[in-house]
Amino acid sequence: MLNSHCFRLDAADEANEWHTQATELLIRYNIPITPVCYHVAYEYATQRHGELTRIVDAQLNKTGHLDSHFLFHLFESFCLEGAENDKLDDHLADLHNLLFKVLEGVTNNCSQTDLFSETLLNQSHALDANPSLEDLRGIAQTLMQATAQAMQNNRMLQDHLESAEEQSLSLQSEVKKLRDEISTDALTGLFNRRALNKRMLELVEAHNGASTPFSILMLDIDHFKQFNDNFGHVIGDEVIRRVGLIMRDQLRDVDFPARYGGEEFTVLLPETDITDAMNVAETIHQSVAKLILIKRSTKEKLPSVTVSVGAASYRRGDSPETLLERADQALYQAKEGGRNRIVSEAEITYM
Repeated sequence: MLNSHCFRLDAADEANEWHTQATELLIRYNIPITPVCYHVAYEYATQRHGELTRIVDAQLNKTGHLDSHFLFHLFESFCLEGAENDKLDDHLADLHNLLFKVLEGVTNNCSQTDLFSETLLNQSHALDANPSLEDLRGIAQTLMQATAQAMQNNRMLQDHLESAEEQSLSLQSEVKKLRDEISTDALTGLFNRRALNKRMLELVEAHNGASTPFSILMLDIDHFKQFNDNFGHVIGDEVIRRVGLIMRDQLRDVDFPARYGGEEFTVLLPETDITDAMNVAETIHQSVAKLILIKRSTKEKLPSVTVSVGAASYRRGDSPETLLERADQALYQAKEGGRNRIVSEAEITYM
């Protein structure tokens, strides 16, 4: 299911122009003109999806190259985001309706309970009036019928509640699963770009005017294109996945590791100053350097994997964009300085 950004009927003259630009872009970088790659290239040509355009421009400025792997990741991130949200909305609506039915059942049972209480009260008054034997038999029969009805109502309510509990647990499980899918990168199991943007905004707003430190790391796998070109995208995906696993192993529960896009990652570090952030970066950097990958089919040992890292810390008045930009500048400096390095924002030299 395509979201509203990625599904529009364009005017013929504009569509022809964007079609030409999209095709030229794919040919220029030797990318196969598959539906997914073409779709992202076309959206990039329209320039109407600001975030997608910014990511593609940043990739071109940084590496001067695009590939089908990168475009497929953008397609997953920006053009399929509506489907999971629609499913989530459906499940939340189902959960709401279920709770309403439970409330309705309890309300009906309460009404039946009121009727039972009224019956008991009426029969109590009848007993106070010195009833005859025949009257007593009638009172006894009425009480027995009312009690039997009350017991049946209680059993029905119990069955109703048990059934509702099972449905509620199932729906809550589905809601949690969908929430996880919406916020998780499928390849690495880390958070995705959408979840990162939301968490960054929360942290920035929470730290606005506060003295508690908060830092961010930007990581990029060095020479990643060589893995894809020399060994294929399956190996490239495995490199990305293994780096993601290392990040999860090395970070605290409160930290927020995310796949930023392609071979690039971001880590949000609450309650962490720039010095401690550099220490975290060094730990991840060394752990990645120790990574050993063997190609199963040939038993060939793959080249060493290294990462470049940029670190920045929140400053009062920062927006998510300004903080991210400083970390990205530090990462750029690390790559320009020879890669396989960690650079703090304090080391950035501006031209």
